[in-house]
Amino acid sequence: MAVELVKMPFTFLLSKMPYFRKQPRASDATYDHVSQKETDLEDGFEEGDEELADQAKTHSIGPIPSSIVENKMKWLVYTVLGILLVVQAVSAIVRPAEGSLIFMSWTPILLPFIDFAHSAPSLASLNPLYGQGIGWGWDNQTALADPIRWDWLPSVDKPLDGFKDWYEPDSQHYNAANDPLKISNLDEGLLAALKGKLGDVKIRHVVLVKLESTRKDVFPFKKDGLIWEKLAETWPNGTFPEAVQERLSTLTKTARFLTGDYDDGFQHNETRRRGGINAKNDHTTATYTLKSVPGTLCGITPLVADFNVEYNHHVYQPCLPQIFNLFNAMNEPEESAKGEANARADGAEADEDFTTYKWRNQFVMSVTNTYDKQDLLMPVLGYKKEDIISKEYLQSDKAKFGKVTLPDINYYGMRESATEDYIKDAFKMAKENKERVFLTHLTSTSHHPFKMPDEEVYVPLASGDSLEDVSHYVNTVGFVDRWLGRILDILDEQGVADETLVVMVGDHGLSVVETGSVTPYYQPNIGNFHVPLVVSHPKLPVIDIDSPTNSISILPTILDLLIETGSLGPTNRKAAQDLVRNYEGQSLLRPLYKASMHTGQADWQFTIMNTGRAQVATRSARDPKWRLIVPVIKDTEWRFSNVEEDPHEMAPILSFDFGAFLKMVEGKYGKEAAKWTEEASFITRWWVDENAKRWRYEP
Repeated sequence: MAVELVKMPFTFLLSKMPYFRKQPRASDATYDHVSQKETDLEDGFEEGDEELADQAKTHSIGPIPSSIVENKMKWLVYTVLGILLVVQAVSAIVRPAEGSLIFMSWTPILLPFIDFAHSAPSLASLNPLYGQGIGWGWDNQTALADPIRWDWLPSVDKPLDGFKDWYEPDSQHYNAANDPLKISNLDEGLLAALKGKLGDVKIRHVVLVKLESTRKDVFPFKKDGLIWEKLAETWPNGTFPEAVQERLSTLTKTARFLTGDYDDGFQHNETRRRGGINAKNDHTTATYTLKSVPGTLCGITPLVADFNVEYNHHVYQPCLPQIFNLFNAMNEPEESAKGEANARADGAEADEDFTTYKWRNQFVMSVTNTYDKQDLLMPVLGYKKEDIISKEYLQSDKAKFGKVTLPDINYYGMRESATEDYIKDAFKMAKENKERVFLTHLTSTSHHPFKMPDEEVYVPLASGDSLEDVSHYVNTVGFVDRWLGRILDILDEQGVADETLVVMVGDHGLSVVETGSVTPYYQPNIGNFHVPLVVSHPKLPVIDIDSPTNSISILPTILDLLIETGSLGPTNRKAAQDLVRNYEGQSLLRPLYKASMHTGQADWQFTIMNTGRAQVATRSARDPKWRLIVPVIKDTEWRFSNVEEDPHEMAPILSFDFGAFLKMVEGKYGKEAAKWTEEASFITRWWVDENAKRWRYEP
């Protein structure tokens, strides 16, 4: 049987070669009449070949004396193939058990088929070397359970979007109490800097800005950072021309104002700060924009699958627009506790009580809404068609403020300023209609090809063209920073600055300096993951958080702030208090746990790597210096880095083989690092399977 299996492909190939085809003997050759139509189909006769067809019917083919040639050629081929098989067998025996060598050893013509065959989960076969595996017992653990029963859920004829699991029988939903990786800090008190400081904070509106391709080290830009150093190296004596220094020193004024971070190496005449929390070590939930968006809006980790398939699967937690729609569906008393507390003792008119007002969701961007089915994703996240302002609407005759005729600046659409009238209008209409605004805005100019509007002054930041992409990228970062300043000006002009919470977060970074990449596609470098995260309000003190955080914490932080500032009515507040405890992320208003007080399990943080299916980035708050890239499919490398010793990951450890990989980590960084790597690998293995369960996805 084994011999036949080996011979089968060769027999097939030989049968297709003219020398090896069976030749008819003269005595066996007979020809029966068949229709011309059938002859055309089987033998390929075309119109005009009737004469040739007739000859084929009436003449027999003589014998071809090819047996000698056939036998010689057959033995020659068998001999060559036999030698090759022996060489392959010997190579397999003496070759080290390293996955990369196995992968490279395949004949190039077969690689597409081998790669396809290996594109399946690769984590099931892991074997621990140090006893740090969590064990197969975890395979029976899941955070899915019967939905928590809340008496405040409104009775409705049609289940509320985002809350269908609570209305449909036999549905299961994420339950934090069942999640072995869940760590809650909600029972902790507020950060010391916030205690006694929230009484004057009013949050009527929430603005959430997703910053396209924005690295943390450009928010704000800093002198003597990696980008500065690389650009300086292109100039004689490492000295920037005056125009370049001026551009870099004034590049990110708004980022400085929002973060309160003026420790950037430049001279400043003033140090104005808006106030709020600056998370300095935040990593995104995904390095693909259309996965990062639901990660932020829904407080979840996106689906481990390529591209935007989230729209077609179970978004396993209510998203912010859906939570605000829930608040709208609940009956809130006319006079809330907040309104009563604001009544002045001297009988003067009380502050406006907005806690009974309805929320209005809006998603505003100047680029297309159709790339990778984003138009199908947004309704799943809670946005109605009329809630979305995009390039398609802006350039249509239906546009409220007239058809926009600005040119495109990149593949996806126009500059951000195309949306200015609509951002103004959101707050103007909210004032007239006594509404609350939840406005989400996605920036666009800092996306490749990093082109600014024609009327903007471009300053070449590098000498020559070696870092041209970096120069253009940094210039667009400055343009977006000025646009963010314009958004803050709009809030001032509309009289809502002191009652608007502004959250700004990078959708993903870009390793344009470290690796020269202009996209995070299959890029594991930390430059693609480390993003700015600011939670800003004029009445909040300036607070820096140095602990590792993940953008999954944005939703619980927003809810926690609405609760703690009394910005919700009593009914909505009760709902928010229950909801916030059932999300995975910790609140940034409170001390962050690096590990569970109950189980000792570390605060593990995961990021889905662009485009989603192949790799997951894992780190833990307990051991923030170590970072692991886990291959979900075969023929993809394991990757380990120590960001304390190698902050830009210029020399990561790479290997296709897990066992060899652990030994390499131990050899360079010691046994503790190797044991952490093993533990992180097994935690990630469980989490990847759990991720599919939560999303109701079958790979």
